[in-house]
Amino acid sequence: MLLRDYKVTKVRRNLCNLEWILVSAELNDDISKVFPYLNAIVRNAVYTPEAQNLNFKMDAGAISLMPREINVGQVTCEEDGIKVLDYVKKLINDTWEKRTSITPIYERKEEIKAKDILDYLPKTNCRECGLPTCFAFAVALLKGQKRLSVCSALSKPEFAQDKEALARLAPDSRIGGGSELKNDH
Repeated sequence: MLLRDYKVTKVRRNLCNLEWILVSAELNDDISKVFPYLNAIVRNAVYTPEAQNLNFKMDAGAISLMPREINVGQVTCEEDGIKVLDYVKKLINDTWEKRTSITPIYERKEEIKAKDILDYLPKTNCRECGLPTCFAFAVALLKGQKRLSVCSALSKPEFAQDKEALARLAPDSRIGGGSELKNDH
């Protein structure tokens, strides 16, 4: 276990949006050793090795990890912030336990954008995925709300090269192809 416990040190309103709060926690342990592993498995994580900082978003809030501190933003109450802190603590410890099966990424990943994905989608706006447009589907892929397999057109032979390109675009399954630890709960 890498992270034994945390202590909430600050709860304050977000100055940009008064409906949100920020919950800060001090950590009993230095978690910086897990950052490259989290960088490899967390969809759209932004790792800054020079600053020893890793940021990512979940449906439940925005997370900022530092060696001995976690900040949870974009939550509506302290209880939600604590739920997110508990989830992140479990994510950190689960990732650390599984680190031998994860290839760490020690540098900042280039962020994948919806437009990057859309370039390889069929652009038929067929709605078979349950969304009105292929662009909406690309956004849902980025947010972890949909998987590539939901796009039935990509399984057709004429789109095989596009499907392969999407797999190369996100070989670590950041756009919903594989079984990484999810951060969209």
